Amino acid sequence: MNMKIASPFRITYISLFCLVVFAAFSSCKKDSINQVIIGEARIKLINASQGSSSIDFYLNDSKINSSALGYGEESEYIKITSGNKIAKINNGTTIAEVAGGYNFVPTFSYTAFFVEDKAGKGEILTFEDNLGAIESDKSRIRFINLSPNLTNSLNISLTGGQLLVNDLAFKEVSSYFMVQAGTSVGVAVVGTGVLKIEPGNEFEGGKNYTIWISGTSNANFSINKITYN
Repeated sequence: MNMKIASPFRITYISLFCLVVFAAFSSCKKDSINQVIIGEARIKLINASQGSSSIDFYLNDSKINSSALGYGEESEYIKITSGNKIAKINNGTTIAEVAGGYNFVPTFSYTAFFVEDKAGKGEILTFEDNLGAIESDKSRIRFINLSPNLTNSLNISLTGGQLLVNDLAFKEVSSYFMVQAGTSVGVAVVGTGVLKIEPGNEFEGGKNYTIWISGTSNANFSINKITYN
């Protein structure tokens, strides 16, 4: 029986070839992991700071809204490049960096609010939007507490007393809730007996909503609505 014995040179050659292939594969895999995907996202802007001047929004030193927004005003969706962004605000006299940088994902939609705390420190709060299709007799709603002047957090309930959100603090956002279209929503400041109602006719079937609460005191807060699709 003849037995072929591989030469040391051939063994070394094969080993070297395998090593090169493995290194190339590892390099490609590493490049894939570290690759930054650049695309477009969309953002809707709202000035939610009561008493503020009209403002412009900047991301990475580029102004993104076409005209300054006064309190309670919102923009249409604006296309932006994806990736990490540094947020700045122009109040008409100075451009200042504010807290609220964000990593925007391609194809996603966002809503961003400019708010200020009791000390007047500004911040941009950015939330990912759910614009998925829903049944024609349902409304999808989320809630955001944007009032620094309330003495306590908020409870959100439906007509009949069903509690949706318990103790929603300043700058917090709730989950989305699917409710029957035309259902009224109550907003109460915890421990005060203050309750305000958003009528059911404000909520149409097949639409998504963000309800944001602002105000200067427990007795003087407002319920603001953003309607999507």
